[in-house]
Amino acid sequence: MALKDWSDDLKSNGVPFIYCAPPGPKSRDNILEAKKYVTSYWAGQGKSGNGWDLPLTVKRVANSLIEDVDGNVYIDLNSGISTANFGYNNPFIWSRAQKIMEEYGILGIFPSNDYNLPLMTAASKKILSTVPNGHRYRVHYACDGTEANEAALKTAISYTGRSCVVSFMGSFLGRTMGSLSCMAQKSRDADTFRSLRSSNIYFAEGANCPNCLFCDSPDSCNGYCIEKFLKDRVLTFQVSPEEVAAFIMEPYITGGLMNPAPQEFLKCAREICDQYGIVLIFDEVQSGMGRSGRMWVHEHHGIEPDIFTSAKSLGGGISPLSAAFIKEEIMEEVPAYHGSTYGGAPISLAGNMAAMEYMDQNKLLERVNKLGKIIENRFLEWTDYSNVWQTRGWGLLKAVDFREDKNKPLVDYKNKIQGELFKKGVITMSGGQGRYLSMLRIIPSFTIPLDQLSIGLDIFEEIISKN
Repeated sequence: MALKDWSDDLKSNGVPFIYCAPPGPKSRDNILEAKKYVTSYWAGQGKSGNGWDLPLTVKRVANSLIEDVDGNVYIDLNSGISTANFGYNNPFIWSRAQKIMEEYGILGIFPSNDYNLPLMTAASKKILSTVPNGHRYRVHYACDGTEANEAALKTAISYTGRSCVVSFMGSFLGRTMGSLSCMAQKSRDADTFRSLRSSNIYFAEGANCPNCLFCDSPDSCNGYCIEKFLKDRVLTFQVSPEEVAAFIMEPYITGGLMNPAPQEFLKCAREICDQYGIVLIFDEVQSGMGRSGRMWVHEHHGIEPDIFTSAKSLGGGISPLSAAFIKEEIMEEVPAYHGSTYGGAPISLAGNMAAMEYMDQNKLLERVNKLGKIIENRFLEWTDYSNVWQTRGWGLLKAVDFREDKNKPLVDYKNKIQGELFKKGVITMSGGQGRYLSMLRIIPSFTIPLDQLSIGLDIFEEIISKN
C-alpha cells in the first residue's frame, strides 16, 4: 500500500514553486519585525546577518513541503533537524493522538511526574518493546535532548558517587550547562560561557573518522583514538578511570559529521566502562527513533549502553518529548534524581504512541532504508564532481562534504551551494565540526514522496555540477 501524502494544498503549482526570489519582500519585512521581539534573530549573528540557517519566514507546512509568506513552496530535505520524521502536520498522528488522550481521560498538559499515569506506563511499554533488552531499562521523560542528557549525566554521577565525566569530542550534546560542559564540537558553542562550564569534564577523541588525527582514512584505522589517546593519555595523564562517572558520546555523530562510530570503537569504550564501573551514555537524540535504518543506533553493532537518550521526533511531531533510557540496576541504586515539570505530558506521550502505531502500520523502517538506498545510489554519481570530497551516512542520516582534500574544507563553497539550493526551492541544513564546517545534511522526513525526493536530489546535482 502506497504511503498517503497530505500536502495537496501546497502542490497545485508543482514543487518546488518559486513565486519570487527568496527571501521575498514579505519575508524580509517579517525578519525585521522579528528582530524587535524574538531572541532567535540575534543568535549566530556573525554567520548570515540573522540567527537562522536560512532567511525563511514560514506561512504553513505539510509533510515535506514548506510555504513561505511570499508564496514560495520548498521541498524540505532537513525535516526540522529530524523533529519531523513523520512529516509536518501529519493528520493521522494528530487524529490518533487526540483519541489516545481521550481514552486516558487527560488532554494536553498534566504534571505527569507527580502522579502515576497509566498513559505513561503504556507509552513506556511500547517504546521499550523496540529496544534490545528493553525490559532492562526504565524511562525518564523530559522535553528536549539537552534535558535528557542532563538527566543521564546527573544519574551517572549520583549512581557512581564520582564527579568526573569523559566526553568524546565531535558530538553535539545540547546547550544547557551540563551538556554544554561536555561538548567539544565547535569552540564557538561555548563562547562567553566558559566560566560556567564544569571543570570536571575531560575530553577524548570521538569517532570523527573523516577528520581523524591519527589515520588518513577509516580503512587505515589503527585504533590510536582509543588505545593511545584515551587509554594512554586521558585516563592516565588527566584523570584516573576510578574517578570517572560516565563516558558520554554520540554513537552516530550527527550534525557535526554524519558519521557512525565503528563497532570496534564502541566495543572498546564498553569494555573500559565495564572494567572500571563507568556508566556508558549514548546520545541518540537525532540518530534514534528509526533514522539510521534501525530503531536505535546501538542496534547496528549490538553494543548496549547503560543509558541512552532520545528526543527530536520522539513526540511524533505533536509536542516536545525526550527521554533517558536508564538501566534498571542503576535506577535501583540512585540516591538523587532529576525531574522535569512538563516531561511526559499527556499530549507528548499520546503523540509518541500515535507515531509508533503509524511507523508499524506503514512499515516506515523499511521505507527509511529504501529511501536511504535511493540517496546512496545518487551519491555514487556525485563523487565525480571535483568539490564533493565525501558522501556518507546510514538510513536517512546523510551528508555531502565539500573539500579539496581531507585538510582543506570548502566552507564558502558549501554556503554558496546551500544558498543556491534555497533560491531553487530546496531546503538543506549545514553542519560540521571545528574548522570543518563544509557539510550539507540530507535528512528528509520518512514520509517524503518519492517524486519530491528525486526532484530535490536533481536540483542538488544540477547546482553542484555547475559550480
